[in-house]
Amino acid sequence: MKFPAKVLVSFAAAALAAAFGARTAAAQLPLEPLALEHGVAGEGAERYRDPPVNVEGKYVVISLAEHRLYLMEESRVLWSSVVGTGTGTRLEGAGQKWEFSTPRGMFRIQRKEKNPRWYVPDWQYIERKEPIPPADSPRRWERGMLGTTALYLGEGIAVHGTNHPELLGQNVSHGCIRMSNEAVRYLYHQIDVGTPVFIY
Repeated sequence: MKFPAKVLVSFAAAALAAAFGARTAAAQLPLEPLALEHGVAGEGAERYRDPPVNVEGKYVVISLAEHRLYLMEESRVLWSSVVGTGTGTRLEGAGQKWEFSTPRGMFRIQRKEKNPRWYVPDWQYIERKEPIPPADSPRRWERGMLGTTALYLGEGIAVHGTNHPELLGQNVSHGCIRMSNEAVRYLYHQIDVGTPVFIY
């Protein structure tokens, strides 16, 4: 069944409020299908480390199905933007395996950075068919791959800019959430470190 965007955002907001213990009419965590489908049980992609907290102020909802990011306050959508998300493809090499999906779950903004440098992971060298340098090699750091701005969620995932905005609205990334450089720079100024991010 396909829900309209407004309904999906309402569902996401209700689940977020419930999962974080906000004292609203939606304070009971839905057991199904939303909680099971979207992993609403705490924070992190697979393991939940932090205790639930009440949501105060702004928070972010990212809909993988819609390829859209919503800046929320209570149940109000303050702003939204198209995003690119993980392809879901897999890669093997150098005795390692990767799956390039955007994780679902609860996160917080861990760090914000303008003009970020990217630490190039092993899989990128395998894709490029290049030798993998040592972990401390200066060759590991590149500028421009994350656009002009990055908001780090932990677990190797960031919301960041892109030099190819024409690819947004699709499954195009290795797991990160891509936005236009203008959109992610706007978001950078709207939220703080610690802001909750709900990916579903």
